[in-house]
Amino acid sequence: MRLVLLINRNAGTFRRLPLGPTVDQAAEALRAGGHSVEVEIAGRRDLALSMSAAALRTDIDAVVAGGGDGTVLTAVLAGLGQEGKPLGLLPMGTLNLLARDIGLPLDPIEAARLLADPKVAAVDLGEVNGLPFTIWASLGMHPWVVRRRDRIQREEGFGKWPAFALAALRAFRRYPLVRATITVRGESTTVTTPVLIVSNNAWRQETLPPTRESLDQGELVVHVAKSTRRLSLLWLALNALIGRWHIPRLLATFSADEVRVTGRKRRMMLSLDGEVTVLRSPLVFRTRPRSLSMLVPRRPEEPG
Repeated sequence: MRLVLLINRNAGTFRRLPLGPTVDQAAEALRAGGHSVEVEIAGRRDLALSMSAAALRTDIDAVVAGGGDGTVLTAVLAGLGQEGKPLGLLPMGTLNLLARDIGLPLDPIEAARLLADPKVAAVDLGEVNGLPFTIWASLGMHPWVVRRRDRIQREEGFGKWPAFALAALRAFRRYPLVRATITVRGESTTVTTPVLIVSNNAWRQETLPPTRESLDQGELVVHVAKSTRRLSLLWLALNALIGRWHIPRLLATFSADEVRVTGRKRRMMLSLDGEVTVLRSPLVFRTRPRSLSMLVPRRPEEPG
C-alpha cells in the first residue's frame, strides 16, 4: 500500500523517546512489509489541517496516525477511515485506549511491525449531535478535570499526570454535578450525578484502563453514578482501579442505540475520547455501526 505516516509531534511518547529516531524506526518497520511510506510530522495546531489534507488525497491508500486517542479523534473528524481510506494507528499517546482495544502492543515500533501485515476491519463509531467519537463520551467530573488539567499544565508548568492529580483533587472540593434528563426508548429519567459516561460498546470488567468486549456490536452503554456523595464516588473509583467497577448500588448501567441527555442549561460541557468540547442541549447520542475502516493486526492463525 501507499501509506502516509502522520505523526503528532506533541504525543506523549515523545516525552520519553526521541522524535526522529522513533519515527524513522516506525517508518522502516512499515516499509519492511512492502509498503511505500511517506512521513509527515505535525504539531498540535497543524494536525487537523494535515489530517484533512490527507483525507482528500487520491494518490495514497491509507493513513497511519501516530499519537493517542485524541489524535485518532482528530483523524476521524477529518473524515479518515470513513471516505474509503482505512485509518491505521501507532500508539504514541498517554492511555492509548483504542490501540489496546484492537490488540496493538503499546510500543510504537512493535505496533508498526504488526501493521506491516494488516487486515482491514470495520468498527463502530459513536456520535453526539453529529460529532463522532471512537471510545467514550463523559459528562460531569471528567471533562471538568481534563479542562483544568490543561490549564494547570499551561499556567503552572506541571506535567500531565501531576496536573491531572491536582485537578482531580480540586474537583473533589468543588464537586461539579450533572443535572439532566436521560431519555431512552421514549422513557425519561431525571438524574443528578457527578459522573455520566456513554461508551461506544461495552467495557470489560477489568483493571483500569479497561478494553471493550467488542468493537462492532452497534450499542451504546450508559453509566450513571447513583450517589452524589464524595465517599461513594471515591469508593467507586477505588473499585474501578482493581477491576470491580460495576457495582449496581453505586452505578446504573444500561445499553441502547440512541440516548438523549437534556441538561438544565442550554450548553453542556463534555469530553469526547478525552477531548473537551461544549455542545447545545439536548445531547443526542447515536451509534454508527461498522462505519470506521481501520488497519488492525492479524491474529496469528489468520492468513496473510
